[in-house]
Amino acid sequence: MNRMGISSKTRKNIWSKSANRCSICKIELFSKKTDRDEFNIGEECHIISSKLDGPRHKPNIDNYDISDNLILLCRNHHKEIDELTDTYSEELLRYIKLSHENWVKNTLDKSINKGKSNKPRFLARITSGKELLNIVSDSYGYRTDYDEVENEEDAKYIGGVLQDLTDYGDLSGMVEVYDKVQMGLQLNELLKDLEQKGYYLFGEKNIEKMKFKNGETDNWSIATLVIKKKDNEEVIKINLDKKK
Repeated sequence: MNRMGISSKTRKNIWSKSANRCSICKIELFSKKTDRDEFNIGEECHIISSKLDGPRHKPNIDNYDISDNLILLCRNHHKEIDELTDTYSEELLRYIKLSHENWVKNTLDKSINKGKSNKPRFLARITSGKELLNIVSDSYGYRTDYDEVENEEDAKYIGGVLQDLTDYGDLSGMVEVYDKVQMGLQLNELLKDLEQKGYYLFGEKNIEKMKFKNGETDNWSIATLVIKKKDNEEVIKINLDKKK
């Protein structure tokens, strides 16, 4: 059997769904020691090993490197689950993985819903791909909204745009500078297409404090993206070129 290894998309998927934290002890996995130094204690761990003598091995699996077979852990817990295989069965690890990812999602949802109760803010229109990439890059969560759609075609288009934007954000932290420039150019074309179809995109990035069950707090980057029709009365148009 030939193994392709963990793809960038799969790696992005498990890190984003786990929110940069160990699925067992919830410790932050990638952070800064100082203003200059960074360290990473996170490891992408296989629930079912591809090796014949590996932990929880099962034969005849087409791909061992898919997201469903990977759990994000700190180094200590990676060692523990692979040594104590009688305790950490496949079923238990899948339960731990699902519970942690649900905990991340619920924590984000609570923060986002709490934010919705606040007074509305003015959002600036996004006019360049570079600006848009800066907003979605390295975000742990996305707050999205859009005007009411009137038909299935519009629903597919708007849904596709919002999905593309979150995908760009999730991938941005795993690519080199050259690729980021290309992504900015692609997002610039996306904005042009959006405007041609009668929409504007508004957005911002904010750091929001998250509080966990153990009492710890952490600052998470949340991107807000709102698609509005050009003729929406909520859109305030300002002519900066108008002379007094």
